[in-house]
Amino acid sequence: MMTKRLLEMEVSNLKGLRGFVEAYEEVAAGRMQKVRAAVVVARQFLEGLGKVFAEVRFSYGREVGKITAKSRLARNGKTVAVFISANSGLYGDIVERVFEKFGEQVKLQKAEAVVVGKLGLRMVQERMSDRLFNYFDFSDEEVDPENLGLIMRYLLQFEKILVFYGKFENIVTQNPTVTSVSGDEIMAEQESKRAGEGDRGNKYLFEPGLAEVLQVFEGEILASIFEQTVHESQLAKFASRLRHLDEAAENIDKRLVRLKFDGRRLGHKIESRRQLSRLAGISLWQKT
Repeated sequence: MMTKRLLEMEVSNLKGLRGFVEAYEEVAAGRMQKVRAAVVVARQFLEGLGKVFAEVRFSYGREVGKITAKSRLARNGKTVAVFISANSGLYGDIVERVFEKFGEQVKLQKAEAVVVGKLGLRMVQERMSDRLFNYFDFSDEEVDPENLGLIMRYLLQFEKILVFYGKFENIVTQNPTVTSVSGDEIMAEQESKRAGEGDRGNKYLFEPGLAEVLQVFEGEILASIFEQTVHESQLAKFASRLRHLDEAAENIDKRLVRLKFDGRRLGHKIESRRQLSRLAGISLWQKT
């Protein structure tokens, strides 16, 4: 049975924990709002830009092939899977769910593996110890251009780049998502759609030329699309943290209500014992 002293200690500890949770909630909410503004503005633009890039590669398939074969943009024909994780915990279950999706795809497609973030490094080492992978450190708080450039220089050698991350839907829902940064999925959809139509797609005029524009697409724009997935991941992680902290605060409040009830019941028991002691004392005094 819980004593009055233990009950008071638990109430005090829970109130302290409640304050800690509230402080973390405020920080997570502030960071989420900051990242959300950038993500919402850029999401639609970059998705459209990715579709244009994929359509250009599809419509000018032969020309693109010749250009990439002769330039530094030539790729190795392999697939790489990039797991964007985190450097710390308290992000709920979103990182875990992204890792599960990442692990399934790596085994299914036999892709090269790239891990971004210390938490992901530990997860892969513990659960995929037989798997070779490349690791890149990356901040949870901001996008470091130097690290971003280092990652992109490595990724651009691959034909297909799959990025696994958490995507923000709303404050309650964050889903594990995989995006093809290289645009090959959109190309496949367009090729399938136009296969029976005899249509090679839209034609574009390039200034100064296709090779120069393609180089910008391959470097700058793909880096921007990848950077957007990093921002998306950060937004989803902060939203997940905020949601789970809110759930933790609710659980603490419920526990405090329960302890308050237990305290009243304990108080009644103590008072009942005192009453019995008084009655016993009165009875003994009357006998004497």
